[in-house]
Amino acid sequence: MATTAAAEWEYRNDYFTIDIRESGQTPGGYLFSSGLSISMFHPIIWGRTGICSNAAFKGLQQLRADVSYYALQRGIVTSNASRTDSIRAKHAHGWYQEDPLLLENATPEAVQDILAFAARNLVQTILTASHPEVSLPAGDLEPKQMQRFLESLGIPNYVEMAPPPIARQQAA
Repeated sequence: MATTAAAEWEYRNDYFTIDIRESGQTPGGYLFSSGLSISMFHPIIWGRTGICSNAAFKGLQQLRADVSYYALQRGIVTSNASRTDSIRAKHAHGWYQEDPLLLENATPEAVQDILAFAARNLVQTILTASHPEVSLPAGDLEPKQMQRFLESLGIPNYVEMAPPPIARQQAA
C-alpha cells in the first residue's frame, strides 16, 4: 500500500505559530490553526491597552474571523473544525490557541496565500491596538525576520516603563 504525506504549511517563530495542513476529510480541505505566546508579546503590549484587554490575545481571536473572511472572498468555504493536536503542546508555558478552522475547496496556492495573509494580519492587528504609530515593513517577512521585527519593538523593563493606569476623575 502506497501512502502520501499530507501537505503542511507552517509559519513559526517564538512569538506565534500558524499551521495549515490537509484535513484528510475532503479533497481541498485544510485545517487552519493558530497560537501565540502571551508572555513573548508582553514587552511589546504591556500597559498599552485597557484592563482585561490583551492586544495579543484579542489579535489571535480576530485573526480567525479575518482568515475566514479572506478565504470566503476567494471562494473557500470555512467552518468550525473539531480540535486536533495542540499547538500549545509544541511550545512552552504561556501559549494560547484558537480552535481550528476548516478551509474547504482550497488549492495549495490559496493556502500559501492565506498563510502569508494570516501572519501579517495577526501582527498588524496587535500593533494597531498597542502601537498605532507602527506598521509592518513592506513585503513578505520570513518567520525569523518577523521575530527580529517584533523583538525590536519590545521594551526590556516593560513593567516599569508602562504608561500609568487610567485614573478616574474624583468628584469635587
